[in-house]
Amino acid sequence: MNNKVFISHGDLIVDKIYDGDLNFIKQDGGGCNWNDLYNLSIMGEDCYAIGSVGNDNEATVALNSLRNSGVNVDNVITENKKTNIMNIIIPNKDLNDNDVIHSWYSPITLEYTMSFSNNLPCTLPKELETKEVYVILDKFLPVNLAFLKNLKVAHKICLDVGHIRFFEHFTKQYLSSFFEMANFIQLNENVIDLLFQRLQVNDLLDFFEHFSFDLLILTKGKKGATYIFRENGEIKTIDLSPKIISTVVDSSGAGDAFFSRTLREYAYADKIDTEFVTKTFELANKASRDILSQVGSRIKK
Repeated sequence: MNNKVFISHGDLIVDKIYDGDLNFIKQDGGGCNWNDLYNLSIMGEDCYAIGSVGNDNEATVALNSLRNSGVNVDNVITENKKTNIMNIIIPNKDLNDNDVIHSWYSPITLEYTMSFSNNLPCTLPKELETKEVYVILDKFLPVNLAFLKNLKVAHKICLDVGHIRFFEHFTKQYLSSFFEMANFIQLNENVIDLLFQRLQVNDLLDFFEHFSFDLLILTKGKKGATYIFRENGEIKTIDLSPKIISTVVDSSGAGDAFFSRTLREYAYADKIDTEFVTKTFELANKASRDILSQVGSRIKK
């Protein structure tokens, strides 16, 4: 019997997607951590969402997207607020890594569409108290930290750090509280300058050594990824290049697909070594290519 369970903690999010002329295309569940959880559930893993949603139509979209993939949403509370919306604008041209716009403001009404809750559940459901828990976070709010500090079971903390807006206002001491507990980290090139400045570390290797992660990955879009890990007691750094698809339809969710596929391999690995990294990169790169070839951050079940 599989004793592993993957959970995420936070406010559910809906993606609203527009083309370059601001014509509405579609909406679906979104949010890096929730995309990760969705992907893992599609892969057959036991997944739980613990968090908050509004009391509007977007809440139904966010909940149903997770529920229909097999994610348990029984521990998502409903609050008297609007559900968070990420507004995604896909330019009408061949896309590079950073061309897609992700905005906290509606491009139509200019309304601010994000409001994070401080009222999230901060304890595990009782049925998970005997499980090996993998926690996925992409934000660093006090309520997320309270949740981590309440964990009393065997667990791994896995941080998917993709946007500076989720940590730019916090101090070194506060952010360190998260990274000191973390086991697996994925970053992208857009966040490392500010993050390293905030944490007062010099580079990837210094970051890895300072916090003693199991695995650290820097994703670089079309340039591939850098892996840092320990093999036979020695710190190793490996750079790998991806297979490139000819036409990118939408880059939203590519990093999440990469993270979730890597996390699944990490959770079941007997050890992290060069062979693990090489195999996992191929699987994660394929998962990213599948997402890049469609509109939206989640592949339908």
